[in-house]
Amino acid sequence: MDSGEWNDVFAKIQRKGVLIDINVLKENFEDVVNKAFDRDMGFGYISDNGYKPKARVILQGKNPFINNHTDLLNPILGNHLPYSQVYHLAWGAGGVSGGRTYCILRHYLNIPGLSEEELDSIKIATCSLENMDSIDYMVERMEGKNINEENYSVTVSEEERKQSFSENGNNVEKKPTQRLLEQMNQIISPIADATGDGLASGQLVVTVHKASSLEKKGLVGKADPYVVLKYGTQTEKSATVNNNHNPIWHFTACFDIEEQSTNEITMEVFDDDFGKDDFLGKAIIDIHDIFESNDFVNKWIPLENCKTGEVLVSAKFIPLQRISRPVGHISLTVQKGKKIEKKNMMKKADPYVVIKLGKDQHKSETVKKSTDPTWNYDFAFDIMEASPRQITFEVFDDDIGNDRPIGNVTLDTDTIMKKQKLDNLWTRLENCKSGEILISAEFTPAPAIEDNEEEISDTTTNIEMEVIDEQFEENKVQQIAMAEKNLVNKNQPNGNHHAVEFIDPVYCDDEYVIVEKNDNNWFMVVSSNPNLPINVNLVPFKQNLAENSPIYIYPIPSGGFHNIKRVVHSGRGLKQCGYEKPCVLRAGQAYQFWTDIFNLGNLKTETWGPDTSWVVYKPEYIKAEDCIEASLKLADENELKFSGSISLYDRLSVDAA
Repeated sequence: MDSGEWNDVFAKIQRKGVLIDINVLKENFEDVVNKAFDRDMGFGYISDNGYKPKARVILQGKNPFINNHTDLLNPILGNHLPYSQVYHLAWGAGGVSGGRTYCILRHYLNIPGLSEEELDSIKIATCSLENMDSIDYMVERMEGKNINEENYSVTVSEEERKQSFSENGNNVEKKPTQRLLEQMNQIISPIADATGDGLASGQLVVTVHKASSLEKKGLVGKADPYVVLKYGTQTEKSATVNNNHNPIWHFTACFDIEEQSTNEITMEVFDDDFGKDDFLGKAIIDIHDIFESNDFVNKWIPLENCKTGEVLVSAKFIPLQRISRPVGHISLTVQKGKKIEKKNMMKKADPYVVIKLGKDQHKSETVKKSTDPTWNYDFAFDIMEASPRQITFEVFDDDIGNDRPIGNVTLDTDTIMKKQKLDNLWTRLENCKSGEILISAEFTPAPAIEDNEEEISDTTTNIEMEVIDEQFEENKVQQIAMAEKNLVNKNQPNGNHHAVEFIDPVYCDDEYVIVEKNDNNWFMVVSSNPNLPINVNLVPFKQNLAENSPIYIYPIPSGGFHNIKRVVHSGRGLKQCGYEKPCVLRAGQAYQFWTDIFNLGNLKTETWGPDTSWVVYKPEYIKAEDCIEASLKLADENELKFSGSISLYDRLSVDAA
């Protein structure tokens, strides 16, 4: 089929009112071998050449359209506003010249609520940029700066150096030297604070991998151990491992660190038993050891107040300003297993695999009655600065009642990031007599937040300004040259164009649009109409295990897990504590949020920028019911726009997810 025929097929699918998915692609394009669809990612493609695009959703990193930190849109978008996340397709992913590739992108829009005129306004903003110099150019445009040598000047007067970011309550544009100083201070300050009387603000990520030779306390059978981590008033508890004195947990906890916080983390191991659980030992970690260590990974720590036992721990500290910073994207495939242990003497295993990175997890399908299962299970993790270092693979036997664990293994994310790609790696399972799984992994780095940021080991804060000027100038020389080159190329017939194109979708349903890729690798759904109706989830969060935490209800554009993850990784210490409640709201409009008798204030759903709108459901409002009754009205009207129940996990008594 040619492009026109492909468009006709998509038009036919759209007229049927069928939501696009992999089955629809297979049914209507059975002759096209190269096609894929990932509902979690909100991305798919169909191509008649060998191009297999690797897509990423850009949450916080640099991109040509939006600065989500500062709530700025690139002026080159004109009057077009975002109605989707930003998608980036990596180059060098098996691309082949010629042929066609169509991309499937998730949007936020409530299509049934749009008029014909509003439907016609839906476009896809696209452009072709790859290296960070090109994106820096677009960011300069976004910030309203002219690209010339004056903007990159490092000649700053002493008065300007001392000038604060805010004068008389008005924002003042930061000078280049000020920006570099702030970047250096962000790196130096946590180290300096940690070696002084106070602690740096941030987040501590602790993973307890396993224990060895735990003491046997009970008279009958082996221990059923679990571990409890305590930091000040914050407490986290692992799952219980049954009947094992060498348990493997791979349990990760995140603790918020403030300047006046305690200096110690306590680990206590217990035997889960009827009545009172038996104490099996404890260990204390001085968090200064974590601050001062560049590699606090896989450290064996002996347990105290017991006869035997030790625990294997990894930990890292993330400064407050870096918690939500993206590192990259790891794509993994668990292809198959071999010689999987038969735990049940009556039958072969029905194995499946669960993959975890902290509290993010994926589960493969079950393969019936096989010791050599083939899963071919693809999935991906967004790696943030605060992500744990270990990805855990656990194989289970699908059974009636509790599924029996077969074995597990971990991969170090740093190893994947350093090697960039691991192909067909056979990895032996632990905690079992036999078994291996075949894994492939690939790392795609996130665009750098600041190109000038470097690790600085010197903790001295008294740095000569002349040295900083020289370093800044040296780092900027190449960017100046590239920016000038870009300006020249922009006017050439075959130059590296930075202009954003606005393309009509060839298909649009209630959740996805489809657009021909051409030579572009950045995409975002837009419309020139503000305040269009969008699909929204009302999502409850609470502070992680804080006593009497209020519930924070965020209005989050629906579709996939990325926007919820952005709140979780925002550095506010929040965890989701209930189920998403779908509703339809108009973007950018304020709504009054009412419970049974309380007006909790206004909510406003934005499709870009920081998450700055939520309401607080105070502890004194909490009732015995396991839900919050919510009603929404436009802020300047009395007409009810939405009414429904926001369900909470287990009557608010379970740990936040």
